Amino acid sequence: MTDFEHHVALYSRDLMRFCYKLCGNQHDAEDLFQETWVKALKNYARYQSDKSFKTWLFAICANTFRDTVKEKYRTSKALFQNAEEKERFLHSIPTRNEDIDLYLDLYDALHKLPKKHRLVIGLYYFQEFSHREIAQILSIPEGTVASRLNTAKKLLKRRLSDE
Repeated sequence: MTDFEHHVALYSRDLMRFCYKLCGNQHDAEDLFQETWVKALKNYARYQSDKSFKTWLFAICANTFRDTVKEKYRTSKALFQNAEEKERFLHSIPTRNEDIDLYLDLYDALHKLPKKHRLVIGLYYFQEFSHREIAQILSIPEGTVASRLNTAKKLLKRRLSDE
């Protein structure tokens, strides 16, 4: 197994979850996932082995999301392409049935956040990156990461309390 194959085996699951959180549907998440790995493979010679591969990979994913699909998701209103996709998503959540409505409210609120806030929330809470790692991934200052997280939490709280 090559080093790159090792990275694919190690990070594919986390990357797919992140792609899904960014895109909100299986089809687009799979496209983003594939495009991220293609770009990672093309640029693997540039990867600096003294740095975190996961941070480098998620930076590629975040940039790909930003560059190729931002307009689509800024204007998108639908969370799921169809009922089957929604059902598949709901069954993938390890939770009790009575919690599904609460989760969907949070999911809906997350996808109504501006992209820059959704990215930091996804990286911080769902992928457990530090402020410093998020700053590296998104090429922004650490203070901006903290500010965006704070704003995102306030927006989520407001949206969830309104609903």
